[in-house]
Amino acid sequence: MKPIKAYEVYDGGDNWTIVFATNSATARREGAGEIGCEWEDVDHCRRKPALDQYAPGPVPPLALIEQGWWYECGHCGCRVDEDMDDAEPDPHFDASEIGAVAVGQIVYCSHSCAAMELAEKRSRKVAQSALIELVETKFPGSTVTHVNVYGHHLDAKQGHDLAYFTFPGGQHHATYKFGEGDSAWVSQCDQDAFRAAYRGGEESPC
Repeated sequence: MKPIKAYEVYDGGDNWTIVFATNSATARREGAGEIGCEWEDVDHCRRKPALDQYAPGPVPPLALIEQGWWYECGHCGCRVDEDMDDAEPDPHFDASEIGAVAVGQIVYCSHSCAAMELAEKRSRKVAQSALIELVETKFPGSTVTHVNVYGHHLDAKQGHDLAYFTFPGGQHHATYKFGEGDSAWVSQCDQDAFRAAYRGGEESPC
């Protein structure tokens, strides 16, 4: 079998990809499909021998950065590249720690940003679990199917933290907004069923 090689495919704009293929024509065709352009719109399809070792992919982000690629930090959004000239360190942390850090396929500008993002994700999961528990306690027999926690903790003032749930006798999902007591938005079609179950609810269009 022919060896699989790494190729960099670029559309001339903002889209790049690394494709592993046995030849340039195949790489160009598959790369065009991945970045959403036609064969003739590919700006270049170049060999990247340094990345052959990662076949069949994916290529670790830090290896791509060494090849001139750049990413946005998964927490603060700054540019993460080999030089890190545009990174602005958080004033609460040591500026000397600035440098690309990869967690899986996500890239951060520092260990601090990676740690803060992880902490916020954990906090958001805790908030989501708390909102589910709150709704299913307020409305016995209900089942929360989806929650939307806007930040990384529940905040009644923002009014963006929502839970969508089903309830006994209802045909449609009801919506609970965190901080609104025991009320919920219920389809007009389900008003009678909601009142029968909980003696409350606010009417909304069916």
